[in-house]
Amino acid sequence: MKISSDMTMEEIITALAEEYSEDFNWSLIPKTNSYYLTELKKELGIDNPLFHNSVCAIAKCESNDDVLYVLNGNIWRIYHLTYSANNSEGYPKYKEFSSIKAAAEYIQGKFMKEYL
Repeated sequence: MKISSDMTMEEIITALAEEYSEDFNWSLIPKTNSYYLTELKKELGIDNPLFHNSVCAIAKCESNDDVLYVLNGNIWRIYHLTYSANNSEGYPKYKEFSSIKAAAEYIQGKFMKEYL
């Protein structure tokens, strides 16, 4: 599937799920689901500057604890959640992407490499 910059992440995840059928291991997080946002804030702690920014959980990998978030509408990060508070420095780990296209290509590439 060719990913373009004018697609939304919802369109991308849906198209990837259609292309790879039940093998695709990412799913959209409903906008009304605040669980993953609450979990991220718990893991980061109140002193983390991200705690007070605009953050939205977009999608979850069903094969591990990776969750895709968008920060301030233009920074894309995949956090590997630990499901524990008071993490040591550097946790939870994340990968940051400067564009929706870069984040989507990473998701597709990792899926193809690890699961196909």
